[in-house]
This record gives sequence, C-alpha cells and structure tokens, in this order.
Amino acid sequence: MTVRIKAMPVVFLIPTLIGTASAWGAGPTLTPEQIQAAIQEGRKYKTADKFLEKGFKGKQVGLTGNTTVRFFGDWQAVAIESATAHQQMRELKVDEVRTTGLLHAYVEIHAAETWTFRSGNGKFQRSHLVLTIGERVIQPVKETVIKSEGSNKVLVGRGWVITLAFDFDVLPEDLRNPVEVIVIDGDGHKHQKKADLKGILNTD
Repeated sequence: MTVRIKAMPVVFLIPTLIGTASAWGAGPTLTPEQIQAAIQEGRKYKTADKFLEKGFKGKQVGLTGNTTVRFFGDWQAVAIESATAHQQMRELKVDEVRTTGLLHAYVEIHAAETWTFRSGNGKFQRSHLVLTIGERVIQPVKETVIKSEGSNKVLVGRGWVITLAFDFDVLPEDLRNPVEVIVIDGDGHKHQKKADLKGILNTD
C-alpha cells in the first residue's frame, strides 16, 4: 500500500516592524544606532528559528508541557526580522524599520502525540493570550493573522509547532511586578502562570 503525505506549506514568523507601524505602544522605541546593533546581531543567524533557539534574550514562560510564551521588546523583534532577512538573502536597512514600543509575544504550541496536525491546528489556532495586572485584564492591540492551508491566524514553524503572535501596549512601570499570563485555547480552557517581565521593554 502506498501512503501519500500532502506537504504542508511553511510560513515563517517575523515581527511586523517594516514600514509604517499600525499600532504604537507606550514603551520606549529604539534609536537608529540601537536598530543597527539589533540588525547586526540578527545577521549572525541563518534563520529566525536559529536566533530563537540560540540568541533569544527575552523571557520564556512555560504554561503546559507543550505551550510556551516568549515575551520580548523591539530590540529582539528587530533581530528576529534581521535573521529572517538573512535567510531570504535580502538586506534589512535601518530606515526600513519602525519600532513600536509594544510588548511582543509568541505563543508556541508544540504538537502532542495524541492529536493530528489538522485537528490540533483547528483547536489551537483559535488560542488567545491576555495579561492581567492587578485587577486589569490587558488585551492585545494586535494579533498576527496569516493564512496557510486549512488554517487561519496561525503560522506553521519547523516541525509540529504552531506559533501565534500578539502585541500589547503596556508601560515599563506596568511590568515592575509579576503579571499573570493566560492562554485560552480554542476549547475555552485556560492555562496561566505568573511571570516576571520587569525590564523587558528596556532598550539599553
């Protein structure tokens, strides 16, 4: 018997920092010199995945055995974008980058052996991320919406990983104390954990 496996398209995850930003945050933005330094750092890596694996200096919060949230500021976002440009053999220039001052987050959901790609994709692509600071529930100001085969609002990374991107408008002062990180999956189940994000928006 011959089994044919249909290839799934791969869409690479990159921050939206090129051109005019659609959302601006209360956090500090980068100077041209800081942008150039971030671009140079990203160029050291062949792909964005390699940067996230070996060069990432944001905060990682493990919510479950297969769900991790990465938080980072604009400097790391520019470096990720630069690594993507390196992979694509194109040059990322300082004047192409418009930093936003937003808090960026990637929700990475690694496939469990108990679900197929399509069924897992359908469940987890509807996941949502919020932060709670005291009594306030902070909703994202932006979610990356990219379509791939049979999916919406999902990017397919290497292997069996679903990655969703969110941006939050928060002040550095909002992050002085631990915040509650909550991911609600497509079935309405909440996965949450306190996280220390102090200093993550710093640009120095």
